[in-house]
This record gives sequence, structure tokens and C-alpha cells, in this order.
Amino acid sequence: MSSSTTGNTTTRRTALAGLGAGGLGLTLATGRARTARVAQEMSTADHPLMGMWLAMANPARRGVDPQIPVPSLFAADGTVVLGFVPAQIGMDDALQFSGAPMGVWEPYDERTGHFTAVQVLADKTGKLIGTATIDGHPKVSDDGMSFTDDGSLVTVTIRDAAGAVVMVIPPNTEDPPVTAIKMRVGIPGFPGDETATPVP
Repeated sequence: MSSSTTGNTTTRRTALAGLGAGGLGLTLATGRARTARVAQEMSTADHPLMGMWLAMANPARRGVDPQIPVPSLFAADGTVVLGFVPAQIGMDDALQFSGAPMGVWEPYDERTGHFTAVQVLADKTGKLIGTATIDGHPKVSDDGMSFTDDGSLVTVTIRDAAGAVVMVIPPNTEDPPVTAIKMRVGIPGFPGDETATPVP
């Protein structure tokens, strides 16, 4: 669950995106086959990821800005909506506006989901500058009250305003993991709320 920009990116990301595009394609194809098989055996309505979560996600300028709270709905019908902040400073230090990523999700295994969501990006004038497609794999804890996405399966695809792919950010575990707490009445899900008692 990360947010990206179509502006200049860090050298590490540029280098990673240029490495092994064929290998990434093979990995994604293998992952899709596994997901399709597991998805046939499990229902989104019965999966532990189904529900409303408050995730702490990585901002566009990793290492500069703190993680941001992102209310995240993984619906029983397989839709996903991630409530990112509507404006942020991109990696090129320019103001950009970002829509809420929306898409679909399905079971990856008994505790992990796979979602694909598209986020629309605009510059400070409101002009469309592109989109970010986020493929994430949050894994729910044994007690079902939290999840973690360590980035080992996350892929972000950046497209320009015409829809052409300009960058693929492959999986990595260098950034902090995205974590989340399941929201309940009286417990919004901020870190430290995992074992809280709902307020009557």
C-alpha cells in the first residue's frame, strides 16, 4: 500500500526498475497462477482480510515523511478502497493530488490477500499526470486483528497520462512494512489499539 509519483524518483528505484523486467514478468505470472488457484478455493467473504482496517502506509517520499494513516476497506464482494490523503508532496518535491486507490482483491492464501488498486494522480493545476497501480499482499495475524505487508510481493506500476508504463517498482523489503489494525466501534485502529477495549 504505497503511494508513488510520476516525477523524478530515487536512484535506487530507477536502478531496480531497470533490472530484470523479464524476471519480474515471470514472477508475476507465477504469482497470478497461485492466486487464481487459491481464489477458487476460498471466498473473500470468509477470508480474515475482509473488513475495515486502519493501515500505516509509506508516503511518496520514503525516508523523509512519516508513515500515513490510510483507512482501507477490503469488502466481502472483492472490492478494495484505500483512503490515502488527497494531496501530498511527491518525490520530486512538487505538490500533487492523488485520488483514493480503488480496485479488487482476492485470497492469496489462508491469511494473505492480493489486491490490485489504481490511484489517479494530478498536478497542482488539476492536470492529470498519470496513475499508480498498486499490487499488495497484506497478511493477517493469527488473531485476525492486524495485518502486515512486508513489501516482498508488492509491485507498483507507474503510468503517464496516456496510460503508457513509465516505471515498474519491483518488490522490496527495504522500506518499513505497511501495518494495519482492524477497526472496531470505539477503536479507530491507530498503533497501540490492537488490544484496546472498545469505548461503550
